[in-house]
Amino acid sequence: MSAMPPLPPGSIPPPYSTAQKSGWFSRNWKWFIPTLFFVIFVLPLSLCGGFVYFVMATLKNSDVARESLARAQANPVLIEKLGTPIQMGAWVGGSVNVTPADGNAELVMPLMGPKGSGVMAVSARKTAGKWHYLVMKVTVQGGGNVDLLNEAEQRQRDCPQPPDSSESGPSPN
Repeated sequence: MSAMPPLPPGSIPPPYSTAQKSGWFSRNWKWFIPTLFFVIFVLPLSLCGGFVYFVMATLKNSDVARESLARAQANPVLIEKLGTPIQMGAWVGGSVNVTPADGNAELVMPLMGPKGSGVMAVSARKTAGKWHYLVMKVTVQGGGNVDLLNEAEQRQRDCPQPPDSSESGPSPN
């Protein structure tokens, strides 16, 4: 529109700056570097840790793990060796595959008590909605194994039932 008015005589003109405007990074590095660190390191580690926690919680809350822990807490030999209360450790390993009618589970669980610790190994199969335990054994640190299967489960494990006679073909008559 209009040009700048002329300077009055004797006045000093404003200085002309040759400095360039600073770049984006030089203006924003104080928040960008911590955010970059968070996105590259903290966020992935948190996600991995959350996933591991979810898997461990799922294994610890399975029917097989709860039943095994209940049997361990009620076993007098194990109470004598580990003390009371007997608690499940944090790092449960194995797998549990379940549908409403059938499934299988293979778990290894650390057990701890005031007197000692041990490791429980459990193997179970689910048929017709009911869990059948094949192995439920605690190896106590310092020596000794404790089998937590009841007598009926031990008999079934040691002497599997013969196949149903209706499935075995024609009768000799």
